[in-house]
Amino acid sequence: MNRLWIMVALFISFVVSETPFAMAQLGGLAGPRKLEPGGAMQVILLGTGIPIPNPDRSTAATLVIAGDKAMLVDTGRGCVVRLAEARIRNVTAVLFTHYHSDHIASFGDLLVRRGAAGAEDPLPVIGPPGAKRVVDGFQMAYGLDHSYRAAHHGKYWGTRGSQAKVTEAEPGVVFDQDGLQVTMFKVNHAPINPAVGYRFDYQGKVVVVSGDTIKTEKMIEMSKDADVLVHEAMDLQTLHRIIPMIKRGRPRQAALLEDVSEYHASTIDVAEIARDAGVKKLVLTHLVPSIPPQDAAEKNFVRGMSDIYDGPIIVGRDGMTIDVE
Repeated sequence: MNRLWIMVALFISFVVSETPFAMAQLGGLAGPRKLEPGGAMQVILLGTGIPIPNPDRSTAATLVIAGDKAMLVDTGRGCVVRLAEARIRNVTAVLFTHYHSDHIASFGDLLVRRGAAGAEDPLPVIGPPGAKRVVDGFQMAYGLDHSYRAAHHGKYWGTRGSQAKVTEAEPGVVFDQDGLQVTMFKVNHAPINPAVGYRFDYQGKVVVVSGDTIKTEKMIEMSKDADVLVHEAMDLQTLHRIIPMIKRGRPRQAALLEDVSEYHASTIDVAEIARDAGVKKLVLTHLVPSIPPQDAAEKNFVRGMSDIYDGPIIVGRDGMTIDVE
């Protein structure tokens, strides 16, 4: 009996806990974040990692909040847990930048979460050509799961909410509601094509999310005078040091790393983009290599950047919230 009461007490303390762990395990049941029409603009980093597993970093996912709109850029591995930690119950739309696995992996889980929450309408999804094929694939893969849950839970399962409404878009304005305008623009992640980034304009504030890309003039143009630029970043100096060492024992892995270095922007490139665009605040994500979230590692990652760009540089960590001021 004593053991039972101990277990009950632990469960109660767990349920009322406001810790991110508790919220993640309970699927965000600890009270949703209130998003108010006309409210402030924020960026929440839900995934700052890369395909190589790192327990501290989910893969690509960035949430842009503008008033009562929550726009999710990419749905990388683990983003549903990070959404729960951020107390975000639902998103307004998903915006895909491209279709590498580390940018789409948790899309199916996101639909399951919406079904469990009783969402009444399909999830709007916007992306470059290919979005429908990707979403159809997830719907097929999760089809049995959805049918089981609908049969089991009946009217309590959000059947429509666990579906998606896909819009395949070309560069240009792809969303324009309640003062929030979202513009898709082309980036260069060759040989991956299409690949895009997004610019968010709201109440005179601007946030840009790069997606995966090398340095391009279009990125500078679309980031002009942005309040926050969220840009992928690669520490090329470190990669150049470690690749020769890896080659000695693992030539295949070294070759893959060399390929990776060809289609991502270096930290120096990103600093030049921020400088030339007049960006007010620079946030780094999709960190290559996937460093631990520690001050010393981050200091090493950004070395040389402040010699080029004199604004604030934030090395992203999962769960970090950036106010757009």
